[in-house]
Amino acid sequence: MIFHFLRPWWFLAIIPAILLLIFSLNKGSSSNNNWAKYCDAHLLQHLISNETRTLKNYLPYILLILWLIAISALAGPTWSMYGQPVYQKNIARVIALDVSQSMTATDIAPSRLDRAKYKSIDLLHNITEGQTGMVVFSSSSFLVSPLTNDTNTIASMVPVLDNNIVPVQGSDILPALKKSAKLLKQAGNTRGEIILITDSTPSDEAIKEAKTLATDGFTTSVLGIGTENSSDGLRSLATAGSGSYVDFSNDNSDIDSLLLKRDDITSKASKELQIKSLWKDEGHYLIWLLVFLVAFLARRGWLEKIC
Repeated sequence: MIFHFLRPWWFLAIIPAILLLIFSLNKGSSSNNNWAKYCDAHLLQHLISNETRTLKNYLPYILLILWLIAISALAGPTWSMYGQPVYQKNIARVIALDVSQSMTATDIAPSRLDRAKYKSIDLLHNITEGQTGMVVFSSSSFLVSPLTNDTNTIASMVPVLDNNIVPVQGSDILPALKKSAKLLKQAGNTRGEIILITDSTPSDEAIKEAKTLATDGFTTSVLGIGTENSSDGLRSLATAGSGSYVDFSNDNSDIDSLLLKRDDITSKASKELQIKSLWKDEGHYLIWLLVFLVAFLARRGWLEKIC
């Protein structure tokens, strides 16, 4: 292991200690010079006690040494590591964004797709645990990002998503469900969540697939964008998927509702034990040394003896 300090900025405290030492030495020198103005050199040594002069000469250095020990302890010397058990929720989720032609409708300004992308970014910025992936779909589904802890990177890709990135137009939720579930299972997850953001009407096969996935531990929630015609079908899809259906809103109430449901899911998710390696702070050894030295020097007469 490499010896280093956990908090090296504490060594900046050496600067005022050195300045005080210089000031103390200059003051002591000035005091001796004042006596020298009025006394001959051969008489001065008899007026100033050698014991007092020696004690004054060494005391600033002793205090500086004690200060250096204290600073070194606060800086956190370390040369070994220890394992810290950490429990982390291993919930995973995939956001499936609809980029079909119907999402270009402008009944919600500037368009359904633009507002759906804003909602996707809001979701990503509010996810703080587990891993997140993203797919887009029309009549087929396509991977945007595999599962990752870095939701900010996914959020940076969302603005460029549009219906031109898919080769075939149309709208089918079933491939999006299958693609999302495959992404979750390939990462070894036994639980997870699919969040659909869409204006499409689900087929009976899609509702059946959502129900099957829920049985396997993968829930499906839906954020409906800009259409009342498909809301009943999307509600049925969310119910079959043991998730929640939320209508688009101009404020954050839709996102808050999805997050509340997600919290219910993550509270039931299994936790995995991870061992995190941390540097061990060995500064306590220097603290004990400092306590011993201070106690030793504080005894009556000991300071004079060693000086």
